[in-house]
Amino acid sequence: MPGDLRNARSQAESAASTARAIRVDPQVSLSALETSAWRELFAAGLYHSGALRLLEGISRKRELRTSPDHGLPHWRRAQGSRFVILCYHRVGTEGLPLYSYLPPKQFEAQIRLVRQRYRVVSLEQLCAELKGGEDVPPSVAITFDDGYRDVFTNAFPILQSYGVPATVYATVGAIESGQLPWYDRVFFALQIFQGSHLLVPFDPPTEYQLSSPSSRFRAALEIVGKLRRLPDDRRKELCAILEKQVPLPQDELTGRMLTWDQVRTMHHAGIAFGSHTMTHPVVSQLDPSQLDPELGDSKSFLERKLGVAVQDFAFPFGQPADCGSFASPVLARWGYRSAATTSWGVNRPGTDPFALRRVQIGEECSLPMFAFKLNHLFLRSEERTEAVDSARLSAPVILPAANHPPRAARDWDNVCAAHSFSRSFSVRCPSAFSARTSAS
Repeated sequence: MPGDLRNARSQAESAASTARAIRVDPQVSLSALETSAWRELFAAGLYHSGALRLLEGISRKRELRTSPDHGLPHWRRAQGSRFVILCYHRVGTEGLPLYSYLPPKQFEAQIRLVRQRYRVVSLEQLCAELKGGEDVPPSVAITFDDGYRDVFTNAFPILQSYGVPATVYATVGAIESGQLPWYDRVFFALQIFQGSHLLVPFDPPTEYQLSSPSSRFRAALEIVGKLRRLPDDRRKELCAILEKQVPLPQDELTGRMLTWDQVRTMHHAGIAFGSHTMTHPVVSQLDPSQLDPELGDSKSFLERKLGVAVQDFAFPFGQPADCGSFASPVLARWGYRSAATTSWGVNRPGTDPFALRRVQIGEECSLPMFAFKLNHLFLRSEERTEAVDSARLSAPVILPAANHPPRAARDWDNVCAAHSFSRSFSVRCPSAFSARTSAS
């Protein structure tokens, strides 16, 4: 690797590890960081004192509801079964993808906690119990978006050791080609670009100042966010223009996605696979003629590779504006039983199976905060509305202090602590990805 590319790569990883969740307003960063620190202390106190275990016990039978009349929370008996679906992307810290960061030891601690404190179910069982209406204890399902290779190398052994089922929503075209999806390529391009200014031909054209690794990361977030709002053909056109401006080294883009041999190995060991489209478009931005290739052909391709029916789908990015309203009939026609979003909240009997809610609370989060947020979902388990999901997307995220793991300070609920994004983009990088965060 040439020296200048090596330096750019080093800067990219440094920026990504310290600025993972940036849609930053420097004026609010200090207060947000202080608020986040207090929440961390509060969650740690509950966790280490044992009070959180008491709250977990309470949440099995009761929940806090907010009165529509006076807005005050009150206790009531929990009604019906409740299911939380956790959304992950990668489990790793090195190299691409740049937007996602989760140390394997941190992931293992989370899986251990979930296994010890909650009823863990497969997505298949979750769908059956949502439909059947059985009254079961608070339950958790594990999912991964995209199909990054370290799900096999890092996450899969942990899931096996704890006997935890999971579903991987595969971006089929990326696995087949061995190339990273388009949004990962945008992040990488912005970090290795040699100039200090980049003009992107949006309407109107937008020039980005690239004076530091963190400014490059912010620019990538904004570019991905704008691309998400464009018709898919125009998005592809602009991505091609960007890659002409910034040629990407192919050796850096390969070897990051699962191989089909790895997919089959995981499948034979009990890991389920669903579709995440062929090319990870924003489904709401697809032309009607593009829906069958993305939603249907990806399902058929997976079924040929695995030799079993593929019944589950996850919307790329997954926020309401990304999903649209016209995909459900197409999904039903192709024989899917479920579709997952990244809208915040729990799932109950009666939840639309083509609008399952998922949360991204695993990345950039201490174990006490992870445990607190997970319990909070069951303790105050109102389903979040589209308006609240949109509010989460517009809330500020802070730039963490240098040399510290990235941590989002976005908080959309005064009781629940900060996070996601997906790392998810759905939580960490709300302007670019759902909460994914995936990339979701």
